[in-house]
Amino acid sequence: MTELFLILLIAAGITILMWNSIYEVALQLKEAVEKWVMSFKEDINEKRREAEIKGRLGDIVYSHIRLLLQITLGMGTHKSIKAFWTVSSCSALAAAALLAGKVSLSVTVSAALAAGVLPYGLLRLRLKKLQVSSSREGEILVTELLENYKIHYCNMRQAIEQTASSIEEAPNSRRLLLNLTKGLNTAEKDRIGSLLREFRLSINTSWGNILASNMGFALMSGVEVSEALADLADTVKRARRVDEFARRENNEAALILKYLAPVSYVLTAAAGVAFFGLSPEKFLYYQFKTEAGLTWFTISLIIYVAGAVINACISRTRLDL
Repeated sequence: MTELFLILLIAAGITILMWNSIYEVALQLKEAVEKWVMSFKEDINEKRREAEIKGRLGDIVYSHIRLLLQITLGMGTHKSIKAFWTVSSCSALAAAALLAGKVSLSVTVSAALAAGVLPYGLLRLRLKKLQVSSSREGEILVTELLENYKIHYCNMRQAIEQTASSIEEAPNSRRLLLNLTKGLNTAEKDRIGSLLREFRLSINTSWGNILASNMGFALMSGVEVSEALADLADTVKRARRVDEFARRENNEAALILKYLAPVSYVLTAAAGVAFFGLSPEKFLYYQFKTEAGLTWFTISLIIYVAGAVINACISRTRLDL
C-alpha cells in the first residue's frame, strides 16, 4: 500500500512539473483527431475527385452513396465513401470466413451478401427515420420560415438563417436548415440546386418538394414567394389534422419481430434442456457445431434481420399532402 502511494505521489509530481508539455501534447492530439474527423465531412478537393471517379466507379452508384452518407451522417466526401465500401466488404468477408466449410456454399454466399448489404440497409433505415421525423415538423417549419421571410423583406437567404437559429420545436428541421445555411454561405450559385436536392430528399414529401422549389425560386431568381408559402402552410396544417384523425396504431407485426421471435428461440432452447434432457453444452454443439443446426440458425438470423429492417421502413409513415 505504501509503495502504491509513493508511486502515485511521484506520478503526480511529474505531472505537475511537466504539465505545460502534457497540455501542449494533449492539444495537438485533440487537433489531430478533429482534423481526422472533419476529413470525412469536408474535402476542398471534392470536385476534382468526383471528376476523376466519373467513369471509373459508376456515376449513379457513387452519387447515390455520397448523397445517402451526406444526409444520414453528414459525411459525403470521397474518404467517407471508401470507408463505407470498406465496412461493407469487411462485413461480407467476416461472415464468409465464419461460415466457410461449416455450411453449404449457397448458405455461405447468402450470409455474406446479407452482411455486405447490412450497412446500406442501416443507412436507408436511418434516412427513413429522418424523413419521417422531418415530415411531421412541416407545419412548424413552413410557418416559421414564412414569418422570417416577411420580417426580412422577402430575403430567403436571411430567412433560412434566422429560422435555423430560432426554430426550437423542430430539431430535425433545424438540423436541415443549419446544413442548408452552411452550404449557402460557402457555395456558388450553381451549387444551390444540389443543396436543395439534398434538402428535398431529407424530407421526401410533396410539401417538402414544393418548399424546396419555392426556396430555389427565391434564392436563384429573386421571385417573391410569400403567398405560395402561406398556401403551403395552410395545406400542411390541414394534412396534419387529417393524418392525426385517420392514423391508427397497429403494432402486432412490430411486437412479433421485436419480442416474440427472440423469446421463442430462447424458450425453444430452455424447453430442450428442461424437457428433452439436452444439456446446455449439447444444445450449443447441435446448434453451432453441426451443419444442419448452423445452417438453419444462419437462415433464421438473415430472415429476422431482414424482416426487422423492412418492418421498420414500412411501418413509419411520412406526413404528406
